[in-house]
Amino acid sequence: MTLIPHLYGKFFQLGYVTRNLDASVKVFSEKYGPTEFRIMDMPARADGTESPTKRIALAYIDDVQIELIQPSTTVPTIYDELRPETDGPIAFHHICFEVDDMEGTVASLRALGYAIPMVGEVPGHIGYCYADSRADLGHYCEFVRLHEGGRQMMASVPRNSSRR
Repeated sequence: MTLIPHLYGKFFQLGYVTRNLDASVKVFSEKYGPTEFRIMDMPARADGTESPTKRIALAYIDDVQIELIQPSTTVPTIYDELRPETDGPIAFHHICFEVDDMEGTVASLRALGYAIPMVGEVPGHIGYCYADSRADLGHYCEFVRLHEGGRQMMASVPRNSSRR
């Protein structure tokens, strides 16, 4: 069983972790060229508990989406070990793929021996999971299934050009 043709054909995002989202957006734009981000505060989970992701910033540069993640400081997360020590820097965390079948993707990943340390859904918007592929690839892989609300949200993410 192989996942490569199914998953790698739908790559769209590089994910990074930060300690301070506002500082990292500023540093990113100063170092890599002016970049407009959509910044979002993440709501609590459906059960009322705090989301492991406190805030995110999304921007497309050409066809690749950049995600900057400021994790919660009160809920343990898969982002904690990569959170930079100071405000401003970002640390690479994951690559992300869009999939059509979340349950099938999770089952395939588990069959290949990957741990799934985080899985969730925002009903009507997005389903997601992270596979711990660090032993093979050096980073996590995230998989998302976009529903209509998620597609609309992604369409609202600013588009930036690498051509200056």
